[in-house]
Amino acid sequence: MFALARHDDQLTEACNKFSLLLTANTPFYPVYLWFILGRAGWPWLLLSALALPFFAATILIARRHGLAGRIWLCVFASLNTAWVTWLLGPQSGTALFFLPCLVLTGLAFRTTEFWPRMLLTALPFALYFALLKAPPAPALYTAATYASLVKLNALSVAALSVVLPYLLGAAREKG
Repeated sequence: MFALARHDDQLTEACNKFSLLLTANTPFYPVYLWFILGRAGWPWLLLSALALPFFAATILIARRHGLAGRIWLCVFASLNTAWVTWLLGPQSGTALFFLPCLVLTGLAFRTTEFWPRMLLTALPFALYFALLKAPPAPALYTAATYASLVKLNALSVAALSVVLPYLLGAAREKG
């Protein structure tokens, strides 16, 4: 599977591997939501899976231009976080996914790629503040349901925040 991620640039290859990880896990997030939300989650849990082709597109974009693929991954990860946060509501803890978006942006660019890194670091903050002005989430859940969502999302954020430095840190050391 990681053969798809191959790229001449080590940093782009590491980002491609991370996008494959996200692509492979995206179909499971609606399943987790189903177990927590049950029927009350329809259709929102399915809408959370819309990200799959966009994460997969990272590799296709990176084949043409490595920097563009890395930019795409950072932009789309932040946009997806904002989308799912709006779908499930801020009480769900999905805004926590902005943290790995920031880690990704910090590691996905070289020091010579200052402007993409600077601008993309601002994106999760801008989206977070835009969500504060957004219309309310389309559905509301119980406090216990939100507590379960926060646990799920916090664990996922922690896992991504650990995986990113291992993948991208190793690539930064090599290249």
